[in-house]
Amino acid sequence: MKALVTGATGFVGSHLVERLLQADMDVLCLVRQTSDPVWIRDLPVETRVAALDQPERIAEAIAEADYVFHVAGLTRARTRRAYFAVNAEGTRRVVSGALAGGGALRRLVYVSSLAAAGPAPTADPLDEGAAAAPIDAYGASKLAAERIVLAAADDLPVTIVRPPAVYGPRDTNFLPLFRTARRLRLAPLIGRKTHRVSFVYAADLAEGIYRAATTADAEGQTYFIAGGTHTQDDLADAVSHALGLPLRKVRIPALLARLAGEYGQLKWLLTGKPQILSRRKIKDALQSRWTCCWDKARRELGYRERTDLASGMKQTAEWYIQQGWLEAP
Repeated sequence: MKALVTGATGFVGSHLVERLLQADMDVLCLVRQTSDPVWIRDLPVETRVAALDQPERIAEAIAEADYVFHVAGLTRARTRRAYFAVNAEGTRRVVSGALAGGGALRRLVYVSSLAAAGPAPTADPLDEGAAAAPIDAYGASKLAAERIVLAAADDLPVTIVRPPAVYGPRDTNFLPLFRTARRLRLAPLIGRKTHRVSFVYAADLAEGIYRAATTADAEGQTYFIAGGTHTQDDLADAVSHALGLPLRKVRIPALLARLAGEYGQLKWLLTGKPQILSRRKIKDALQSRWTCCWDKARRELGYRERTDLASGMKQTAEWYIQQGWLEAP
């Protein structure tokens, strides 16, 4: 069996590639000309160079595959138009390429995001039946992509996976938190103490994506894949444990957090370099509940999370140190 993975050189995509190789699949990686293949360079995979705005090349690559995993997407952009151009229209081209194959595909899995559903409006975590209410352009673009995928469900075997906050080796989003903790011995906490967030370790997510593709009854379904739901204090404690350092928890008022987001937005505008700290990230951080329920994946896919937050953050910190990204204790 051959699997095609878009976004294979990225954080989630590279973990998925490793999981597919463990399943003895032949893996074909669709990569951009400018992609850095560092995480897959030494793996026994094939590559094809194609961007999401090159439909002919996408269709040619999909024609070779039994499974397609569409992981590629844009997570940082300054405009709504940029998000939709990649996340929605890029997905449309992947779906069109799959349809052009004549129906031989076993499964197309689209890796979406909890952002497509939006934050939970009540204390109950979102399940797959909840009405989608994204709060920003990123979430709206991922929801638009989901609808493009589902619109093809009569002609293609499709499945959608929605992860919440993903962390683990190769991630860069949590690196500033670790660096701040390491250098200043403090953990900045944004918003209220009661805020809760669902997390998933990258390798656990890869397992869930694989099961979504290979479970017959998953066709036409949407699944949340997560590993735990935690408060900001839980996250700070996990980082403290990972570094072996006591950390002082400092709560950042909402106004100050918003100002920091605006500073990041201005820096992005002036330098042209995407910033981890941005207006959208602060808006997300100030939401009370980014929470989801993954009982459906446990029940229908046999998915089980293997890595708790403390263990996962420790493995992440160790990897940062090995890469020279984080000073060793």
